Amino acid sequence: MFSNADLSPDNAIEHSTFTAVSTVLATMAPQQWPQVAPYAADVLQALDQGHSYIRVDAAAVPLLQAAAPLVGAPGDFVPFVLSGNRLFLGRIWQLEHDIARHLLRLAAAPVNVADRDAAAAALRDWFPEASSRGQQEAAALALLQALMLLNGGPGTGKTTTVAKLLGLLCLGHNGTLPRIALAAPTGKAAARMSQALQQALGRFELPEHIRSHLQTLEGITVHRLLGLRPPMLQARYGPDQPLPLDMVVVDEASMLDYSLLNKLLSALPDGCRLILLGDHNQLPAVGAGDILGALSQETCVSGDLAAQLQQLLPESRWRQAADIPPLAANTAFLRVSHRFDDSSGIGRLARAVVAGDAEAAVAAYADFPAALHYRENLHQAVADLYRLQQDYWQAVAQADVAAAFAAAEQIVVLAARRQDAAAFNGAYRRYLGRHGHDTDAPWFAGQLIMVTQNDYDSRLFNGDIGIVLADAEGKPAAWFGEAGAYRALPLSRLPEHDTAFAITVHKSQGSEYDQVWFLPGEDGHSDRALLYTALTRARQTFVFGGNEAALCQALLTPRPRRSGLRAALAAQAA
Repeated sequence: MFSNADLSPDNAIEHSTFTAVSTVLATMAPQQWPQVAPYAADVLQALDQGHSYIRVDAAAVPLLQAAAPLVGAPGDFVPFVLSGNRLFLGRIWQLEHDIARHLLRLAAAPVNVADRDAAAAALRDWFPEASSRGQQEAAALALLQALMLLNGGPGTGKTTTVAKLLGLLCLGHNGTLPRIALAAPTGKAAARMSQALQQALGRFELPEHIRSHLQTLEGITVHRLLGLRPPMLQARYGPDQPLPLDMVVVDEASMLDYSLLNKLLSALPDGCRLILLGDHNQLPAVGAGDILGALSQETCVSGDLAAQLQQLLPESRWRQAADIPPLAANTAFLRVSHRFDDSSGIGRLARAVVAGDAEAAVAAYADFPAALHYRENLHQAVADLYRLQQDYWQAVAQADVAAAFAAAEQIVVLAARRQDAAAFNGAYRRYLGRHGHDTDAPWFAGQLIMVTQNDYDSRLFNGDIGIVLADAEGKPAAWFGEAGAYRALPLSRLPEHDTAFAITVHKSQGSEYDQVWFLPGEDGHSDRALLYTALTRARQTFVFGGNEAALCQALLTPRPRRSGLRAALAAQAA
């Protein structure tokens, strides 16, 4: 996190695009640019680290206030916006305020629950266990709100809650059932969302026509939902042509960057419900801002809303206040993990990481030696990975596509940095070449690949995982999962991609594996969010590529992002 000292002009670090920016703005305002330039460099550097603004010291405020037309007040159409002692790139300030305005617009839409008695009965029957009380309360709150953020870690039942909420909403419709879209930032997350929803729909009673309606839902990427196409990413749907939908559910919302979220929100018509699912402890998006971090807060409702909730759940109690922070009534947390309880090493360690409790993390390793391991020099363990992937390579030898995809989820190497993932992939490829695999060609049988660029013509999107295997004619092809099946794509038609035996933690979001190896990078590079995100991709076993001291250092490094979104919500709500 930047300090004021780090952001002083004397310490400015020239950004890679600073020269181009300087050329334009120096021409625009030659007298003001020399005073603004050091702060502009700091803003660009901060954006690279995910911050949406920098703080400047008191002496710089009058200097920047006098730097029109380069610097202006909130709402001015200028390259940089100064709000108090916070300096924003004008585009980022505007994005945060546009997002805030759209969120408040959607949240303000009235909702109608036609049959509250039926809803109350379904809430009672569909959430019978004491351990599902949090899910039940979240579903009731979402039933009465047009906008909902459902926050929870792995195994807390976000998708189960949404499946039952969709059922509740369909119960209240007489005649035409609502038009619903399921979306996620990546194809992998969208596919997993579809699979989890279909499984959840089989666990509770629903009228058959509603079950059939919900079973037709298929998760897609947000890009595909909006019809975004390169190179300019112009969207088919937007303010002038809203999405023809009644409800949108977005999973892995922590991965949404400001630009994509704003495009989505602006395309939703008034009255369309929006449900955002995510885990605010995970890594935020690669771009600036931390959407879930800014939106996540303890639930607080008005007296009127509490009375309506009481009708649905007579035994529940809700925190109330006369002056409610913006969107505090639109947020719910799921805290009971049905996958990682106290008998789970992954769960114990995850809770220690979230709490920043190094002592509890060390104790978790001691108590669960079968599930949690340290391994120094993990980046050199290519022979061990090959041994553990024998099911995978056997499926490759037999050209069994389904078995290969299933085996690929048994183990993954996750890296904090792209260069570490690339280095491991290179070492593993060389090892394979020495052990009977033909890795000299650009592609080889069994090569795991990850798409790195959206390509609408091939229906492949950033984050999609493929495997190189022979097609029906015996020709090498890239196979991808699609709607519960698999399809082959000629290698000549592959969009931009990387080898993916090792991938970055960012790219792994929305995925799960039996075993995760985590390469934390150089000392001081990893942080709490990286560690937590890597750890919670694991179902059974987690291997940390370092020692106890390195683990504790990452756990004790929070690196929060500076975001202006919460302040923008307060300003837009005023």
